[in-house]
Amino acid sequence: MALSEMEVYGPPDQGPGGGPEDRLPPQDVAAERSALGSMMLSKDAIAECSEMVKAQDFYRPAHETIFEACVDLYSRGEPVDAITVGDELTKRGDLQRIGGTAYLHQLIAEVPTAANAAFYAEIVAERAVLRRLVDAGTRIVQIGYQGGDVEDIVNAAQAEVYAVADKRGGEDYQALGMLIEPTMDEIEHAAGSSGEMTGVPTGFAELDELTNGLHPGQMVIIAARPAVGKALALETPLPTPGGWTTMGEVTVGDELLGADGRPTSVVAATEVMHDRPCYEVEFSDGSVIVADEEHLWACAEGDGHRVLTTGEAVTALEAGDSLQIGRGGDQPATWAVREIRSVTSVPVRCVQVAARDHLYLAGRSMIPTHNSTIALDFARAAAIKHQMATVVFSLEMSRTEITMRLLSAESEIPLQNMRKGNMRDRDWTRLAETQGRITDAPLFIDDSPNMSLMEIRAKCRRLKQRNNLRMVIIDYLQLMSSGKRVESRQQEVAEFSRALKLLAKELEVPVIALSQLNRGPEQRTDKKPQMSDLRESGCLTADTRVLRADTGAEVTLGELHERGAKDVPVWSLDESLRYVRRHLTHVFPTGRKPVFRLTLASGKTVAATENHPFLTYDGWKQLGDLRDGDRLAVPRHVPAPEQHEPWDDDHRVVLLAHMLGDGSMLRRQPLRYASIDEENLRAVTTAALSFGVVAVRDEYAAARCTTLRLRAPFRLARGRRNPIAEWLDDLGVFDRRSHEKFVPEQVFHLSKRQIGLFLHHLWATDGSVTVNRTQDGGRVYYASTSRRLVDDISRLLLRFGISCRIRTVRKTGYRDGYTLDISGSDSQRRFLQEIGVFGGRSASAAQLLEVIRDRQANTNVDTVPREVWGDVRRVMGDRGMTTRQLQAAAGSQYCGSTFYRHAPSRERLGRIATVLDSAELELYAVNDVFWDEVRSVELVGIEEVYDATVLGNHNFVANGIAVHNSIEQDADVVILLHRESLYERESPREGEADVIVAKHRNGPTDTVVVAFQGHYSRFTNMASNF
Repeated sequence: MALSEMEVYGPPDQGPGGGPEDRLPPQDVAAERSALGSMMLSKDAIAECSEMVKAQDFYRPAHETIFEACVDLYSRGEPVDAITVGDELTKRGDLQRIGGTAYLHQLIAEVPTAANAAFYAEIVAERAVLRRLVDAGTRIVQIGYQGGDVEDIVNAAQAEVYAVADKRGGEDYQALGMLIEPTMDEIEHAAGSSGEMTGVPTGFAELDELTNGLHPGQMVIIAARPAVGKALALETPLPTPGGWTTMGEVTVGDELLGADGRPTSVVAATEVMHDRPCYEVEFSDGSVIVADEEHLWACAEGDGHRVLTTGEAVTALEAGDSLQIGRGGDQPATWAVREIRSVTSVPVRCVQVAARDHLYLAGRSMIPTHNSTIALDFARAAAIKHQMATVVFSLEMSRTEITMRLLSAESEIPLQNMRKGNMRDRDWTRLAETQGRITDAPLFIDDSPNMSLMEIRAKCRRLKQRNNLRMVIIDYLQLMSSGKRVESRQQEVAEFSRALKLLAKELEVPVIALSQLNRGPEQRTDKKPQMSDLRESGCLTADTRVLRADTGAEVTLGELHERGAKDVPVWSLDESLRYVRRHLTHVFPTGRKPVFRLTLASGKTVAATENHPFLTYDGWKQLGDLRDGDRLAVPRHVPAPEQHEPWDDDHRVVLLAHMLGDGSMLRRQPLRYASIDEENLRAVTTAALSFGVVAVRDEYAAARCTTLRLRAPFRLARGRRNPIAEWLDDLGVFDRRSHEKFVPEQVFHLSKRQIGLFLHHLWATDGSVTVNRTQDGGRVYYASTSRRLVDDISRLLLRFGISCRIRTVRKTGYRDGYTLDISGSDSQRRFLQEIGVFGGRSASAAQLLEVIRDRQANTNVDTVPREVWGDVRRVMGDRGMTTRQLQAAAGSQYCGSTFYRHAPSRERLGRIATVLDSAELELYAVNDVFWDEVRSVELVGIEEVYDATVLGNHNFVANGIAVHNSIEQDADVVILLHRESLYERESPREGEADVIVAKHRNGPTDTVVVAFQGHYSRFTNMASNF
């Protein structure tokens, strides 16, 4: 990048007659360079800069790319300097685009002082706001000239200016003392309307005794099923900026309309919930909305509002209260709640929106409707009782809601009395006393919507420096946003889990992340939660085989767990769907669970729990959500392993291949090899000589085959063994019957040439190559009674990019047999050209190669899922290209919508990507993934299951299939909450809750029983309140 391109253009001179610079957008490239250089000199500078600016705030695209690389490295806990940033940009293919490594060093050299990083970032942010203002002004001018309804034009212009002023939050957290007064105002308004440990204490005696408090550096997950649904019926209409949707159809990322009429993003959506008490809420205009008992309504009251559940609203109406619900914005309206009727339960669902007031519009009349507490009790114990600085990042409840809950818990005044204003004189006295006691408590609350991890990290660092922060609480994990595009929500949540652990270690404070459990507990008789019920988690059986990146061989999860293996290199898919080396840190058991066997069209199988995620075109999808015909990602190619240890003697490769195929190597029996192929017999005879063994030939006319006895060249006595038998024993394949044979691990890290030689001779035993009768194709397959052997062969073929299918052959009275078919003319051609077949079968191999050498591949074998057409259409729209134009440019005859009916081949998609000049589409045409097809999902039974942790990409290859890992792995403590009374209305344990310590990395696990006082919105010790 030339220095002339780095000119600094300041604001235009005042007055007329300015030069060309007058028309350049506001910018300060010198400040951008200084900010980036500071970030590569100091990690404190990264926290300061990332809090003030976003990547898109940089004027130069190169600077935006460098900033993203620095922030990504920092987020992963990796060092940030010119070398590491250069390496990261190289991996992304962006290093030369930004000016090379020399430019990174130049940025560092130009920094006056890294201590001023915040000031440089502030200049960059100010210039970005000015540029947005210029852009907004240009758009407002265009809107004005376009004409139309004046009111709509003014609204659009206001929205443009509002978008410019909408900045990232800075100190959005507020001390509890600052929140007491507005919360007291709300309570007073409601009344006026007549309506010794080493860790941070949790406040629960038995839990503190078990954990000795929460310790610095720990990540703690507190998980439970949502206690309240706040849900609406699935058919409830929801207005959007572009029309209408329904509660059943809305998804995360969609936009709804907030109570002020502005668009607000959906940041979370629950699963469909059943069997909840439901009501019809009828309003004064005759409209009706079906909601569950716990749905929240913001009822107007004077200049403010109070929030009531549907159940509380029923009680209020019965008491003669008048309930009004109002809508603000450009079209204000007010509805009276006329009647609330109990109805038969219907499926319901709820969403979480980014709007600060948590309100969105529902129903055709567009009525405003509203969208957590043991962690809050932890915060009370730490901040109020022990004066330890604590911050609560609430992505669900508003800061006023949290403060009201705290006041209720501390003053023992029922929460609903506060909300409804039913306060007695003694309640006011108690509230005043509580206010004075907790005002100075070092508890900070931040309710910024859609908060990213980088923002949380920056705010925590500032609180640590200023207030000696001792504990962080995030409510809740699934509502967090990374602020960037990710391959799947499961992967994003898994990255949060790892990043929060790094945050805990960096700040030396316990980090508590609240998480929701999936529906697993509701499917059990006792309803008690288990570790596998954590959202985005799943489990695999002990015999699941993981493909290693160091040896190229497979190892089972059970073996890794038994050995306590750490940091095992595995192959993992990156964002470009390429297999890269990542580390599996450890394997952990998750108990006995129901498992299901997934079978694919290729014959690959894996046993997993219902909630284990697999990769589809649309992202990671749980096993229970898969259906026959769905397409899943499996490897079509993997790189060479890290270990490269070829054998010195090719004869040993040849001998092993033949002995695995047609050899007999059982204990207390002679070593034998049998074949009818003279070339095979000569190859084994020659290979045996490398061990000093002279093969003895035995003819068996009745069996129509010849046997070679591989006798030791010396007398077997005093512990001496046949050298070939001893070698086979060292490889682990001695004394294996036909159905027990497998490829030894050492073969997987041979050179590619020797692997090809091994397969070349192995195919000469139980392999087959035939040409069909029509002479236009043929079949290439290997047969065995050992499933492990054919699976191992398929993994070796991945080194050559050869796809295959495994079929099971069943015959009454015999063991199951397996055939490994090399499918598709491309894979067959690659096999015959790069590997081939030894011996008598070489003639038919040569004949088949001649037949298919120039044959066009079947485009239906290796295709990309049909969902790719949605992306094609989107890119076409961006390019302004029609279907007719695309087909003509791609060299296809026009066929209308039929063009999109079938899954495209990779070659076809590649042509389309070239025509559209789309790197995104090209990624799906050229990658390491083969899209296999689901054939069945069948219940196996209940088994011990395990999961693993893979850093970075959070996925690995299991039984030849791409699978995800769990989100739980980084937590030091996992606490599961269970209230029996939620499921049994007449439960004898009403008012009790189980705090289940399901995982405790440095101590015992147990279940602690506490009291739940819902009217005070708190959990307490069973013996006495704290």
